[in-house]
Parts: sequence; C-alpha cells; structure tokens
Amino acid sequence: MLLRSQVTLQAQREYPPDLQCRDKFLLQSTVVPPTTTDIDEIPQKTFNKEGGKEIQELKLRVVYTPAAESGNGNSDSNSGVTSSEKRGTRRSLDALSAISRTTIEDVQLIQRLKEEREVILQQNQQMQQELETLKKRRNRKGETGFSLPFAAFVGLVGITLGFLLNLMFSPPTE
Repeated sequence: MLLRSQVTLQAQREYPPDLQCRDKFLLQSTVVPPTTTDIDEIPQKTFNKEGGKEIQELKLRVVYTPAAESGNGNSDSNSGVTSSEKRGTRRSLDALSAISRTTIEDVQLIQRLKEEREVILQQNQQMQQELETLKKRRNRKGETGFSLPFAAFVGLVGITLGFLLNLMFSPPTE
C-alpha cells in the first residue's frame, strides 16, 4: 500500500539560517471497523496501544520545497472559497514559494561554506598560537642586537681591511 500525503503549513516569518526545519510529524495508522465511514466518528481510543491493537507509527521530518503553481483550472464559482480567502492563500503561497526556492544545491553550498569557514577559523587559531610561541621564544632569549662573536668577527674584518687599504694607498718609501 502506497500512501502519499502532503501537508501545507503557513509560511514562517523567519526561516532557520541553515534552512533545515526541526519540525517533525508522527503518523499513526491502524485498522478501523468497516462500519466506520466518517473520519469525525473515529473514537479517541482508536490509537491507544492497549488491547493488542496493531498501530503503525512513522516519523516524518519536514523538508522545505517550492510551492507548485496552481494550474489546475479551478474557478471561483466551483469552489466554496471566497475570493478574499483565495487572495490570502495565494499571497501565502507566493511568500512560501519565494522563500523556499532555495534548492538542495543551495543548502549544500551553505554547508560547504560553513565547513570552509570552520577550517579557516581553525587555521587562524593555529597561526595565532604559533605567533604567540615565536614571541615567547624571542623574549626568552633576552639578547638584543648582535651577538658578541659576530661583533668580534666584524671588528677583525674591519681592522684587516683597514690595514690592507693603508698599505695599498700609502706612498712607497725609498
């Protein structure tokens, strides 16, 4: 047995940022006596699990889908709905259709962007930690400027270079 049902809800004023609905429905089905012909006549105790009744339950989650355009050709004279009710319903459907045009690809794109943002934030935190570690290492050394062996080497090179230049440019002695 295949059952297809569609529930139309009033459009929300604000949709969740991730476009994932948290609403869920519980469908219960059971066998009723063949004498029951009107839905309004079904007693409340029909769906009690007592007495060995077999009640099947199915949990459904809500998925946002775009509203189908009403091209079925219903006229105002054939239905018992007033034109103001139809306009209100049409406005609600238009609002729902405008909001729910986001497709599965859009939701996947949003999820991918969120994941990329999380990765970038983690990398940023890691770089901040590395920067702090490098700053601590630099401050721990306590040495500012040049090291003593480097300064001695530069001084020795300077003295040697000066001595050689002095020998080259000094007038020859006879």
